[in-house]
Amino acid sequence: MKQCQVPCPFIALHSQDMASIRKHLLEGHQCRDAWVALSKLVQDARQRKDCLERASILAPDDEELQIAYLEARLAVDPADMFAQQRLNEIRTMRLLSDVKTPYFHEPPKPRLIGDILISIGAITEAELNEVLAEQRRGSLLVSDRRIGQLLLRRGMITPAKLAKALIIQQQERSRARTAPQVLGEYLVEKGYITAAQLEAVLTEQIRLDQQGKRYSLGQLLVRMHLMSKEAVEKAAREYEQIFWQQFNT
Repeated sequence: MKQCQVPCPFIALHSQDMASIRKHLLEGHQCRDAWVALSKLVQDARQRKDCLERASILAPDDEELQIAYLEARLAVDPADMFAQQRLNEIRTMRLLSDVKTPYFHEPPKPRLIGDILISIGAITEAELNEVLAEQRRGSLLVSDRRIGQLLLRRGMITPAKLAKALIIQQQERSRARTAPQVLGEYLVEKGYITAAQLEAVLTEQIRLDQQGKRYSLGQLLVRMHLMSKEAVEKAAREYEQIFWQQFNT
Protein backbone atom coordinates (compact mmCIF):
# COMPACT_ATOMS: atom_id res chain seq x y z
CA MET A 1 0.00 0.00 0.00
CA LYS A 2 1.20 3.52 -0.85
CA GLN A 3 0.12 6.51 1.23
CA CYS A 4 -0.66 9.50 -0.98
CA GLN A 5 0.23 13.00 0.10
CA VAL A 6 -2.51 15.60 0.56
CA PRO A 7 -3.30 17.12 -1.83
CA CYS A 8 -2.58 14.25 -4.22
CA PRO A 9 -0.94 15.53 -7.46
CA PHE A 10 -2.39 12.66 -9.51
CA ILE A 11 -5.97 13.31 -8.40
CA ALA A 12 -5.52 17.05 -8.92
CA LEU A 13 -4.98 16.25 -12.62
CA HIS A 14 -7.63 13.50 -12.93
CA SER A 15 -10.38 14.55 -10.49
CA GLN A 16 -13.08 14.22 -13.18
CA ASP A 17 -11.81 10.95 -14.68
CA MET A 18 -13.50 8.06 -12.88
CA ALA A 19 -11.50 5.39 -14.74
CA SER A 20 -8.16 6.97 -13.78
CA ILE A 21 -9.25 7.38 -10.16
CA ARG A 22 -10.31 3.74 -9.91
CA LYS A 23 -7.03 2.62 -11.51
CA HIS A 24 -5.12 4.76 -8.99
CA LEU A 25 -6.91 3.03 -6.10
CA LEU A 26 -6.56 -0.45 -7.60
CA GLU A 27 -2.80 0.10 -7.81
CA GLY A 28 -2.81 0.15 -4.01
CA HIS A 29 -2.76 3.88 -3.27
CA GLN A 30 -4.18 4.86 0.12
CA CYS A 31 -5.53 8.13 -1.22
CA ARG A 32 -7.98 10.34 0.61
CA ASP A 33 -8.36 12.69 -2.35
CA ALA A 34 -9.22 9.79 -4.68
CA TRP A 35 -12.15 8.69 -2.53
CA VAL A 36 -13.38 12.28 -2.15
CA ALA A 37 -13.21 12.82 -5.91
CA LEU A 38 -15.00 9.53 -6.53
CA SER A 39 -17.76 10.51 -4.08
CA LYS A 40 -18.50 13.54 -6.27
CA LEU A 41 -18.69 11.47 -9.46
CA VAL A 42 -20.90 8.56 -8.39
CA GLN A 43 -24.67 8.97 -8.63
CA ASP A 44 -25.81 6.36 -6.11
CA ALA A 45 -26.21 7.66 -2.52
CA ARG A 46 -24.89 4.44 -1.00
CA GLN A 47 -21.80 4.50 -3.19
CA ARG A 48 -21.20 8.12 -2.21
CA LYS A 49 -21.47 7.18 1.47
CA ASP A 50 -19.01 4.31 1.01
CA CYS A 51 -16.50 6.59 -0.74
CA LEU A 52 -16.70 9.22 1.99
CA GLU A 53 -16.39 6.55 4.67
CA ARG A 54 -13.11 5.33 3.17
CA ALA A 55 -11.85 8.90 2.84
CA SER A 56 -12.73 9.74 6.46
CA ILE A 57 -10.88 6.65 7.69
CA LEU A 58 -7.75 7.89 5.91
CA ALA A 59 -8.17 11.39 7.40
CA PRO A 60 -9.79 10.96 10.84
CA ASP A 61 -8.90 14.53 11.90
CA ASP A 62 -10.52 16.20 8.89
CA GLU A 63 -13.71 17.63 10.40
CA GLU A 64 -15.19 18.79 7.08
CA LEU A 65 -14.78 15.27 5.72
CA GLN A 66 -16.39 13.78 8.83
CA ILE A 67 -19.39 16.09 8.36
CA ALA A 68 -19.71 15.14 4.69
CA TYR A 69 -19.60 11.43 5.59
CA LEU A 70 -22.22 11.79 8.35
CA GLU A 71 -24.51 13.76 6.03
CA ALA A 72 -24.09 11.03 3.40
CA ARG A 73 -25.08 8.41 6.00
CA LEU A 74 -28.23 10.38 6.80
CA ALA A 75 -29.05 10.70 3.10
CA VAL A 76 -29.07 6.89 2.91
CA ASP A 77 -30.79 6.36 6.26
CA PRO A 78 -32.51 9.42 7.80
CA ALA A 79 -33.16 7.35 10.95
CA ASP A 80 -29.42 6.82 11.58
CA MET A 81 -29.35 8.11 15.17
CA PHE A 82 -25.58 7.75 15.62
CA ALA A 83 -24.84 9.88 12.55
CA GLN A 84 -27.34 12.53 13.63
CA GLN A 85 -25.98 12.66 17.18
CA ARG A 86 -22.36 12.91 16.04
CA LEU A 87 -23.26 15.62 13.53
CA ASN A 88 -25.02 17.59 16.27
CA GLU A 89 -21.95 17.24 18.52
CA ILE A 90 -19.62 18.61 15.85
CA ARG A 91 -21.92 21.55 15.11
CA THR A 92 -22.28 22.32 18.83
CA MET A 93 -18.51 22.33 19.32
CA ARG A 94 -18.16 24.68 16.35
CA LEU A 95 -20.61 27.09 17.93
CA LEU A 96 -18.73 26.96 21.22
CA SER A 97 -15.41 27.59 19.48
CA ASP A 98 -16.78 30.92 18.24
CA VAL A 99 -17.24 32.13 21.82
CA LYS A 100 -14.19 34.29 22.57
CA THR A 101 -13.33 32.99 26.03
CA PRO A 102 -10.48 30.70 27.16
CA TYR A 103 -12.95 28.38 28.87
CA PHE A 104 -14.03 27.03 25.50
CA HIS A 105 -10.60 26.69 23.93
CA GLU A 106 -8.18 23.85 24.50
CA PRO A 107 -4.51 24.83 24.75
CA PRO A 108 -2.48 24.00 21.61
CA LYS A 109 -1.47 20.36 21.55
CA PRO A 110 2.23 19.48 21.54
CA ARG A 111 3.42 18.39 18.11
CA LEU A 112 4.54 14.90 17.24
CA ILE A 113 8.26 14.33 16.75
CA GLY A 114 7.85 13.92 12.98
CA ASP A 115 6.09 17.28 12.64
CA ILE A 116 8.84 18.97 14.66
CA LEU A 117 11.54 17.44 12.46
CA ILE A 118 9.74 18.84 9.40
CA SER A 119 9.46 22.30 10.99
CA ILE A 120 13.21 22.49 11.68
CA GLY A 121 14.03 21.33 8.15
CA ALA A 122 15.46 17.95 9.16
CA ILE A 123 13.14 15.95 6.88
CA THR A 124 10.41 16.56 4.31
CA GLU A 125 6.75 15.62 4.63
CA ALA A 126 7.24 12.96 1.93
CA GLU A 127 10.12 11.40 3.89
CA LEU A 128 8.01 11.36 7.06
CA ASN A 129 5.14 9.63 5.25
CA GLU A 130 7.58 7.04 3.90
CA VAL A 131 8.86 6.24 7.40
CA LEU A 132 5.33 6.23 8.86
CA ALA A 133 4.43 3.57 6.30
CA GLU A 134 7.46 1.52 7.42
CA GLN A 135 6.42 2.01 11.04
CA ARG A 136 2.98 0.58 10.34
CA ARG A 137 4.52 -2.46 8.62
CA GLY A 138 7.01 -3.16 11.42
CA SER A 139 6.61 -5.83 14.07
CA LEU A 140 6.37 -4.66 17.66
CA LEU A 141 8.21 -7.82 18.74
CA VAL A 142 11.29 -7.58 16.58
CA SER A 143 12.04 -3.93 15.87
CA ASP A 144 12.18 -0.50 17.41
CA ARG A 145 9.35 1.30 15.65
CA ARG A 146 9.94 4.78 17.10
CA ILE A 147 9.97 7.38 14.35
CA GLY A 148 13.25 8.90 15.50
CA GLN A 149 15.02 5.55 15.55
CA LEU A 150 13.66 4.59 12.12
CA LEU A 151 14.91 7.88 10.67
CA LEU A 152 18.33 7.37 12.26
CA ARG A 153 18.67 3.81 10.95
CA ARG A 154 17.89 4.99 7.44
CA GLY A 155 20.41 7.83 7.71
CA MET A 156 17.73 10.46 7.11
CA ILE A 157 18.59 12.51 10.22
CA THR A 158 21.58 12.93 12.51
CA PRO A 159 21.60 12.34 16.28
CA ALA A 160 21.98 16.12 16.71
CA LYS A 161 18.79 16.83 14.75
CA LEU A 162 16.84 14.23 16.74
CA ALA A 163 18.16 15.63 20.03
CA LYS A 164 17.05 19.14 19.03
CA ALA A 165 13.57 17.87 18.08
CA LEU A 166 13.22 15.91 21.33
CA ILE A 167 14.05 19.01 23.38
CA ILE A 168 11.47 21.08 21.48
CA GLN A 169 8.86 18.34 21.95
CA GLN A 170 9.44 18.10 25.70
CA GLN A 171 9.26 21.88 26.07
CA GLU A 172 5.92 21.92 24.25
CA ARG A 173 4.60 19.07 26.38
CA SER A 174 5.66 20.78 29.59
CA ARG A 175 4.02 24.06 28.56
CA ALA A 176 0.81 22.22 27.65
CA ARG A 177 1.07 20.18 30.87
CA THR A 178 0.61 16.92 29.01
CA ALA A 179 3.89 15.61 30.44
CA PRO A 180 5.92 16.48 33.52
CA GLN A 181 9.16 18.41 33.23
CA VAL A 182 12.03 16.00 32.54
CA LEU A 183 15.34 15.97 34.40
CA GLY A 184 17.31 17.57 31.56
CA GLU A 185 14.92 20.49 31.32
CA TYR A 186 15.06 20.92 35.11
CA LEU A 187 18.88 21.04 35.04
CA VAL A 188 18.77 23.82 32.44
CA GLU A 189 16.11 25.78 34.31
CA LYS A 190 18.11 25.66 37.56
CA GLY A 191 21.36 26.62 35.85
CA TYR A 192 23.24 23.34 36.33
CA ILE A 193 23.86 23.14 32.57
CA THR A 194 23.04 25.24 29.51
CA ALA A 195 20.50 24.37 26.81
CA ALA A 196 23.39 23.83 24.38
CA GLN A 197 25.05 21.40 26.79
CA LEU A 198 21.80 19.46 27.20
CA GLU A 199 21.48 19.19 23.43
CA ALA A 200 25.09 17.95 23.20
CA VAL A 201 24.45 15.30 25.88
CA LEU A 202 21.26 14.08 24.19
CA THR A 203 23.09 13.93 20.86
CA GLU A 204 25.80 11.77 22.42
CA GLN A 205 23.18 9.60 24.14
CA ILE A 206 21.44 8.94 20.83
CA ARG A 207 24.77 8.26 19.06
CA LEU A 208 25.79 5.71 21.70
CA ASP A 209 22.34 4.15 21.67
CA GLN A 210 22.84 3.41 17.97
CA GLN A 211 25.94 1.42 18.97
CA GLY A 212 23.98 -0.56 21.54
CA LYS A 213 25.49 1.36 24.47
CA ARG A 214 22.99 2.55 27.06
CA TYR A 215 23.91 5.53 29.23
CA SER A 216 21.61 7.59 31.44
CA LEU A 217 21.59 11.37 31.24
CA GLY A 218 23.39 11.59 34.59
CA GLN A 219 26.11 9.15 33.54
CA LEU A 220 26.82 11.15 30.39
CA LEU A 221 26.91 14.47 32.24
CA VAL A 222 29.69 13.04 34.43
CA ARG A 223 31.42 11.29 31.51
CA MET A 224 31.45 14.53 29.49
CA HIS A 225 32.75 16.49 32.52
CA LEU A 226 29.72 18.79 32.59
CA MET A 227 28.74 17.92 36.16
CA SER A 228 30.29 15.98 39.01
CA LYS A 229 28.70 12.76 40.20
CA GLU A 230 27.79 14.45 43.50
CA ALA A 231 26.13 17.39 41.71
CA VAL A 232 24.12 15.03 39.50
CA GLU A 233 22.90 13.05 42.50
CA LYS A 234 21.97 16.26 44.37
CA ALA A 235 20.05 17.65 41.38
CA ALA A 236 18.32 14.30 40.83
CA ARG A 237 17.09 14.29 44.45
CA GLU A 238 15.79 17.86 44.09
CA TYR A 239 14.06 16.99 40.82
CA GLU A 240 12.47 13.85 42.27
CA GLN A 241 11.14 15.79 45.25
CA ILE A 242 9.61 18.51 43.04
CA PHE A 243 8.22 15.89 40.64
CA TRP A 244 6.29 14.07 43.37
CA GLN A 245 5.03 17.31 44.90
CA GLN A 246 2.96 17.79 41.74
CA PHE A 247 0.88 14.78 42.71
CA ASN A 248 0.39 15.81 46.34
CA THR A 249 -1.11 19.23 45.78
